[in-house]
Amino acid sequence: MLEVFYGMEFIILVALVFVWGLTGLMANNIKYAAFRNGNVNLWSRMTRIGLWVGLILFFLWFAMMILILLFLGWFFVMDRVVVILPLMALPALFVIRSSMPKLKKADSAIPDGLISILAPIHTMSIGTILAFYLVTINVPAIPDVKESTTYLGILILCAGLLWLYQKRRVERIRFRQPGFAARIRRGAGFAAVFMIAALSGYTWSLQASKFPESMEMVNHDLIDDGGGTGFVNVSMHHGSDHSQATNGNKMVSVVDLTGPKTGEPDKRFTLYAEKKMLKLSSGRTIEAWTFNGQSPGPQLVVNKGDLVEVTLVNKDIDQGVTLHWHGVDVPNAEDGVAGMTQDAVMPGESYTYRFVANETGSHWYHSHQVSSIQVQKGLFGAFIILPENQKRNEGPLDITTLAHDWETPEGTVTTLDFSDTLQAKAVKPGTEVRLRLVNGSSETKIFTLNGTSYKVAAIDGNDIHEPGTLTGSLLKIGGGGRYDVTFTMPEKPVTLALYHENTESGIVFSKDGQGKAEALEEGTVFDPTSYGTPASSPYGSSTAFDREFTMILDQLYVGNYNGKTNQLWAINGEVFPHTPTFMVQEGDIVKTTIVNKSFADHPIHLHGHHIHVLSKNGKPISGSPLVLDTLLVEPGDMYEVAFTANNPGLWMDHCHNLEHAAQGMTMHLAYQNITTPFTIGDRTGNHPE
Repeated sequence: MLEVFYGMEFIILVALVFVWGLTGLMANNIKYAAFRNGNVNLWSRMTRIGLWVGLILFFLWFAMMILILLFLGWFFVMDRVVVILPLMALPALFVIRSSMPKLKKADSAIPDGLISILAPIHTMSIGTILAFYLVTINVPAIPDVKESTTYLGILILCAGLLWLYQKRRVERIRFRQPGFAARIRRGAGFAAVFMIAALSGYTWSLQASKFPESMEMVNHDLIDDGGGTGFVNVSMHHGSDHSQATNGNKMVSVVDLTGPKTGEPDKRFTLYAEKKMLKLSSGRTIEAWTFNGQSPGPQLVVNKGDLVEVTLVNKDIDQGVTLHWHGVDVPNAEDGVAGMTQDAVMPGESYTYRFVANETGSHWYHSHQVSSIQVQKGLFGAFIILPENQKRNEGPLDITTLAHDWETPEGTVTTLDFSDTLQAKAVKPGTEVRLRLVNGSSETKIFTLNGTSYKVAAIDGNDIHEPGTLTGSLLKIGGGGRYDVTFTMPEKPVTLALYHENTESGIVFSKDGQGKAEALEEGTVFDPTSYGTPASSPYGSSTAFDREFTMILDQLYVGNYNGKTNQLWAINGEVFPHTPTFMVQEGDIVKTTIVNKSFADHPIHLHGHHIHVLSKNGKPISGSPLVLDTLLVEPGDMYEVAFTANNPGLWMDHCHNLEHAAQGMTMHLAYQNITTPFTIGDRTGNHPE
């Protein structure tokens, strides 16, 4: 629905820019015709037609805003109402009150009223152009009085200049009427000046958008305290001094927020990052970036309570690598974000992560250095945390599969694990199966399981309370998300497939490993907010929140970003590094409202914390408590989520469509008085996205 509403709005605004511009040209011809005995009536009639068409389009746009308000809510129109509506409504009022009545007068009366005809029409053109600019390029996502009055002031200034200009032109034309050729030359001159100014502005903007060679990753100039108290605005970066204090508050560096530095680890792993030529099951050869020569990398299995030690060795990844433990609330120094919690591990270097696994469930690891490229190239793997003392071969048959998109000369190839063809697995009937589905792609994937009933036992590693039985459901998993599906193997084959994708990837489970694939052709989308049964939750309608934040996810149709022109993805109208930093204190109970005003899915991933979903589109969740680390926010969706600030540090909060993150949709959660010695940029070699 959102795509339809905003798509129609875009079309209406384009039409308005064209119609008001053309109407302004026709109105200009009135002043020339009036002083040289031309056909004033013709131009007057054409101008009136243009005005009516423009006003009808404006009222259509206004009606569209009312529909969006009724169907989607205030968050989806507040920028239009507060900032954009005055830019079009006020000039429209002047056109109706001034231009239209004077156009109905006799020919002889027109010269005296020319200025009050022309200036409102041209002001309407400028207002519409400003509106189009704000909707497509510079979204005022969370408008305020200052922003609204700034653009309104620009419009009023332009109206005044237009009035003076038209008055001067009319006086000149009374005594000297320019010929057609002179008007063409003059118009061409204006066009040339406009083009030179536009090109100069674009060139300046392109250069200004380039990131400095070294900069802080966390923006401490755009702090949002969420209405909390006790906030002290301090810098979050420092050099070698880890003990500086501000207003008596001791500063703590992320390098000190580590896991246990001593003690024999319960599980120890070494991962070697290197480039390899690998063959898909179809025979296609891919240059993959691998861990231990494979992609996905080795599956790391630990138990809750284990002290885990992982040594990362970079053999030949020129850009450097890190390890991020997606969905695991590790201490901040172990989070693996280049330029914020560590420096990237360059070729020939190694780095050791140590932390205690204090949770259970299906998770994964991946590089967080140039992650939009490195994850796509293959630097990722599954990370499974079992309950205490449970062995992998105990209990149900445990199978993990990771979906991923590979770029090949023939186009995108989607795989399950490293297979782009159908896999066959023999499973004895009656066997209890736990199928861990991991979306290692940036794009949303829809999994189906056909041939048996099943349950979604966990989402993002967190158990669902009393899950119900499903058949024919479409399991939509955003980039980075995970579902655990459990079923009892029947006598007939069971098919795991990716719904309606151009791929042969899939798994057929059968008693002899010879079954025929039968993918689900039609199904209903699974809704996790109404699945399972309610249970106790730390957050509810009576919860008193210490801080409340708003995240508006939007798209900029075009913009300059780090020296390149692209479509950009914005949070609260800004792209990184100008996105806000949400500031908290340890112990705060935090609520965040997340609104997707763009045309794309955004799997929002907050590092270091788990969020509890409170409501979707204004309705409280009705099923099991839903605890996530990656929330898929589809176009037109609005979620309220909560978490407790119980893991001090500087944490990324970004879209896990990693291309979106690399094009601006990245921000941060920062605890007060936490600092970092690390920076990002070409000089440091740290590029987390």
